Amino acid sequence: MSERTRNPQGKPGRSDKKVIRAARIIAAAERILITGKGELEMGQVAEKAGVSVGLAYHYFGSKSGMLGAIIDAFYDRYNHVVNQYLDPDIQWAVREKQRLHAAVNFLYNDPMAPIILGRMAGSNQVAAIEAARQEEMIEMAIRNIKSGIRRQHIGAHIDPQIAGAAIVGAMRQSLMHAMKMEPRPSAKVLTHQIWGLIAGALDLR
Repeated sequence: MSERTRNPQGKPGRSDKKVIRAARIIAAAERILITGKGELEMGQVAEKAGVSVGLAYHYFGSKSGMLGAIIDAFYDRYNHVVNQYLDPDIQWAVREKQRLHAAVNFLYNDPMAPIILGRMAGSNQVAAIEAARQEEMIEMAIRNIKSGIRRQHIGAHIDPQIAGAAIVGAMRQSLMHAMKMEPRPSAKVLTHQIWGLIAGALDLR
């Protein structure tokens, strides 16, 4: 029987159990980071997850590997939101403002957002993964802007590569700053202000 298959009774196979245990370890590590209780040592995470330290090392190799998995899981959740299907027949600006609002809501509500984009933002581990993820987001923005130009919702004089990089960078800095503010601006207000930056970069009328 393949590791990826289930047995005739429908019970999880070995591969499924590995995924479940790894997810449990990541969830335990996230809880420690969210509560701020502890320095995220492998022993502490394993105890909270109810697994052996050896198993935690087996899955992630090191504390650095586990942090990388946590950061990747966060960006996977974020990408799931920003890449969601939206009706392509909606006017480009209306559709993309909806996408922006969904992204802001996600970052305001995911408890890992202020940690990864806040107190962990300066770490080498986060910086390396973020650099790759930022490139992905810039490429997505470029494709999106090109789509708007083809549909004549964005002027042909706009350079998609420059505008895409500028928008992603401005969004990141605006969101990071907003999440540190006390009190935070509402998601609606923040979306409106960031959209103003996007509209300016794309010369939207």
